[in-house]
Amino acid sequence: MSKYNEHGLSQKIMTIFSGVAASTINRYVVSKNLMPISDSSKRNSRYSIQDTRIVLSEFIKNRHPVAANKKIQSFYNFKGGTGKTTICFQVATHLALAGYKVLAVDADPQGHFSTSLGFDSTDDFPTLYDSLVKNIPIRELIRNVYDGLDCIPSNLSLTKTEVDLNHIPKREERLQKILSEVENEYDFVIIDTNPTISHLNRNVITASNVLNIVCETQPYSLNGLKILMEDLKNFTEIMQISKMDITIIPNKYEDRSNSSAEAMAALSQFYNQYIIKDFAIRKSEDFVTAAKLGLPISFFGKINSIALADIKDLLHEIIKKSEVQTEQLNIMSA
Repeated sequence: MSKYNEHGLSQKIMTIFSGVAASTINRYVVSKNLMPISDSSKRNSRYSIQDTRIVLSEFIKNRHPVAANKKIQSFYNFKGGTGKTTICFQVATHLALAGYKVLAVDADPQGHFSTSLGFDSTDDFPTLYDSLVKNIPIRELIRNVYDGLDCIPSNLSLTKTEVDLNHIPKREERLQKILSEVENEYDFVIIDTNPTISHLNRNVITASNVLNIVCETQPYSLNGLKILMEDLKNFTEIMQISKMDITIIPNKYEDRSNSSAEAMAALSQFYNQYIIKDFAIRKSEDFVTAAKLGLPISFFGKINSIALADIKDLLHEIIKKSEVQTEQLNIMSA
């Protein structure tokens, strides 16, 4: 899409995300004869998305291949306002920048994920509804965003899914079947969900290899998390899903907030096996800016941005957990 044509990453940002030395990045850029975007400043030269992917593929994607049973990952919470869509957007876009081929799926009728990716929710385009209910081939739903990133966008037509799925046999397994037609063409399938308990979300849960639960670090969010985990346990038992791989991602953490500290302590006490040790995404205005602009934080964030640092750390955790022969899994037994 044209909104991304003028954007890309500097060598400094590539160094941060790859974890290799700046001199190593520079040598590789020179060896590939990659040239900066023409209108970028000499002091902070940026490279196109395509060239960024060439570089980061060498140092991230090629070194960390994704296991087939870890590629479909959803971002979930049936409570609104947790920042789920914001984090999902940042993860999907940065995985693509890191060289992976990513399919972003918007399973929320509000379409905020799609809007961030540059789609107009008032446009008439096919959504998951058309594939789940009308049996339209999933390939007809897929739109390209930029090199390495495709999307199945959403709009309000998706609201019809709930009623119409009621009449379809094995309705909770529809998305799993549909995604099987294209999942081998991607390294990751990243799904944003709607903040409800719904047939559509049940489909997402059944189809997912990994469930990333974004939880705001506030006491009332923990109450909702308890209900969510109980609901997941009941649903996986009914569906005979023997193992559900879960990561809880604490979000909007504030260093000087007692309530954030108390929430983190509670997460460690009750959900320690699902959280990333000593990690939370900190509250930052850069996330608000990214949502307004519909851009990955790495396109505009400063080197010392805490949002950039936290997304980088989260990305590394997701990649480490997803790569072939991962040693440690956070497993929820039904």
